[in-house]
Amino acid sequence: MTERIDPELLVERLSSDHEGWRADAELRLVELGEAAVEPLLRALRHPSPSVRLHAARALSRMREPRALGPIVAALGDAENFGAVAIAAEKALVGWGAPARPALQEAALRGPEEARPRAIRALGQVGGDELEAPLRRLLADPSAAVRTQAAAALAAAFGERAIGWIEPLLADGDKWVRYGVAEALVRAGSVRGRGALEEALRDPEEDAGIRGWAEELLDELGELVRTGRAVEARR
Repeated sequence: MTERIDPELLVERLSSDHEGWRADAELRLVELGEAAVEPLLRALRHPSPSVRLHAARALSRMREPRALGPIVAALGDAENFGAVAIAAEKALVGWGAPARPALQEAALRGPEEARPRAIRALGQVGGDELEAPLRRLLADPSAAVRTQAAAALAAAFGERAIGWIEPLLADGDKWVRYGVAEALVRAGSVRGRGALEEALRDPEEDAGIRGWAEELLDELGELVRTGRAVEARR
């Protein structure tokens, strides 16, 4: 006779300090299937961020439709340096196209702290129908939303996005300019060079930002040297 595993007990193990126990409990909950769904849905509201993180991952691996909304809501979970939000974002990207409508709703009308992550996830999921809503977000009042909309367009549409996002190189917020410059490099364009050089020259920027700019300028130079830059092919 097979011993019945109590899903509630497995949920509590998700808060263990032992990483192996947490990973094992998550796997067992996924294997339990329907019997674990309700306990995992409740676990998304658990006081422990570790439990919430593993619950989000387990439910996404199960592709449980009832969990889609709560996992999207977890994109705004800032506790423990955003660990739950990071896990939720990865889970939704892995979920793929079925997560797109809920992510789009969160990107357009969700809580401010969740919108940038929802937009970034949309860029990874992709889909031609995202062009119009993401382009509208380039004019959003939130600098973080504008930045992530540019990055998402570059991720989803590549070279096609260059002309859409390039105007934000004149944005009044330097972090938007920096983010757009990086997105342009990812899309194969050298047009963000000025913003990257701005970051490199700015005496107020720390070593981390200057190092980031140097790396991207190196990537930009490699695009030119190898003839892969969009501008070199035209």
